Amino acid sequence: MLGAESDLFGVQAPDPSLGQTKQVAAHERTVKPAGHGRVALPDNLPCETTVLDVPEAEKTCPCCGKQRVHIGDDVSEQLDIVPPRFTRLRIVRPKMACRECTECGVAQAKPPVSVIDKGDSTANLVSWIILSKYVDHLPLHRIADQFKRWGVEIAETTMIGWIAAIFELLGPIHKALEREIKSCGCMHVDETTLRVQKGEKDKRGVGKTSVDYLWAMLGRGPDRTPIGVSFLYDDGRSHAVAKAILSGVTGSVLTDGYDGYAQACKERDDLVHGLCWAHARRKYHEALLTGQGQAASVAIKWIADLYARHRRIETFADRLGRRWNKVDVQPDYARIDAVIVNRRQKWMKPVVDELEAWNARMVQSATPKGKFGEAIGYFRNQSVRLRQFLTHARLDLDNNIIERSIRPIAIGRKNWMFAGSEEGARRAALLMSLVGSCKLLGIDPAEYLGDVLLRAKACKPTAEGCADLTPSRWKAGRAK
Repeated sequence: MLGAESDLFGVQAPDPSLGQTKQVAAHERTVKPAGHGRVALPDNLPCETTVLDVPEAEKTCPCCGKQRVHIGDDVSEQLDIVPPRFTRLRIVRPKMACRECTECGVAQAKPPVSVIDKGDSTANLVSWIILSKYVDHLPLHRIADQFKRWGVEIAETTMIGWIAAIFELLGPIHKALEREIKSCGCMHVDETTLRVQKGEKDKRGVGKTSVDYLWAMLGRGPDRTPIGVSFLYDDGRSHAVAKAILSGVTGSVLTDGYDGYAQACKERDDLVHGLCWAHARRKYHEALLTGQGQAASVAIKWIADLYARHRRIETFADRLGRRWNKVDVQPDYARIDAVIVNRRQKWMKPVVDELEAWNARMVQSATPKGKFGEAIGYFRNQSVRLRQFLTHARLDLDNNIIERSIRPIAIGRKNWMFAGSEEGARRAALLMSLVGSCKLLGIDPAEYLGDVLLRAKACKPTAEGCADLTPSRWKAGRAK
């Protein structure tokens, strides 16, 4: 026989001279997706279709002269953007009167609600300016440059006046948000610096600046999800400010190691004061980076183990809450909190006990003024507050959630550099509170401001009467 034999299907049979065949066990292989990973365009975007038809001369076959038929399409999509443009909204209100009965007066529709008294700006335009400044962190002169490119010139002083009017309008809502956070049962507190221009300005329009503070408070509900963040401006970082921030707070509060918080909480028997474990870990990490305490890696590993166990407990608690939600029953948060405390005592307390014992042994070998000694001393001095989360379910392990809310302020400082006045700092605190809360809750801030500005202007609410206009209540009302 010439060559190798073939089977019935025309497949060449193996040549015996090449050795025996061996069956290999089947295995799974990951198939890479075709293409280069380009993300598909969202289906909810408006779509404009352009058909590039075949020229009439080419619709006839050049070979036989018959008419060509449609056999399919090649479709591709591109992402386009329509630049913003200003629009004049002309509002005409006809006047109606009776020719016979002049004493009856004139009938006319009521004018639309304007967020700026005697102003020509709509709620959408004011919202755009607020979001550009406090979300996109653009200084007002850059916003004015944008408007000029789009065909309209609006002076910076005009925009400052609009923002001042909005500050007065939204002030009661900010107060309601602050009250909502303080009464939620669990609050995170932190602060960050803000340069504020003060004093008389020179001939160039530049004055002296001082380092002031924005104090942040963030509340979490019984299901441990955030309900909002509020910023308050003050020119100092004294204990009196920390005491004022914590006045009226119920339940528990989580802070960093600033002594002002400790002194304020010491006077309150009804307030549980917990401390942030991320700050404790940061001390050990700094010691490790300087090479002054390689033993710090031991503490870092224990804290990493603590976080891993904490994530397991949080996942378990979330699963319990979802079980109630599936049957449309309000979750029993007291029962869930009891389960969390039980798991923390069982899984996390042994790790904290070992870390505390190791920290006590390291006191003798650590240099007090070195980075490692500072880390050891910080943990020893704050150990009571660091352990509070073991017996209070509402306390989180760290303060990272509020530090993420503060981060946009640090980004803004690099763009607008400083607040032009103390009033400007207070306006920034209010507006960043509302847009920051929208970001926490997944709300479109443009939609929120566009609605709330008109509602607040129409009813002119007080702090007690506008609880439904805070971001969390507004979102809940929209969900009904």
